[in-house]
Amino acid sequence: MKKTIIEAERETGIPSTRIRFWLKKGLFPELETDKNGVRLFGDEDILKLKWIEWFRFVRMSLANIKQYMHLVSLGQKSTFQKRKKILETQRELIIKDMQATQEILSKIEEKIKFLDKQCRCNVSKK
Repeated sequence: MKKTIIEAERETGIPSTRIRFWLKKGLFPELETDKNGVRLFGDEDILKLKWIEWFRFVRMSLANIKQYMHLVSLGQKSTFQKRKKILETQRELIIKDMQATQEILSKIEEKIKFLDKQCRCNVSKK
């Protein structure tokens, strides 16, 4: 069953304002509409929403998402290598982000330990 944008929002947890933004950016060029012009999301569209949200979470650019989604819409084996390249590039960026996040987390943990020691020392002096 096709869903309205509000129903898609409820199912995915993605705000309708964000979905509308993606619509304006051309990420759903073939989205079905009813006789009143209401956009309707099928199961494939819902899955596409989830993928776009995941890609945005890892800071993939809208241009790359649009390119990737276009290649997917072609549905041809000839696009597999191009899609794979986009995903591999994104994977490398995610790995770098994870490494940087791990370094920052380590520094924060060190600072917490330092502050814990300071607090204990100050408490024992009273």
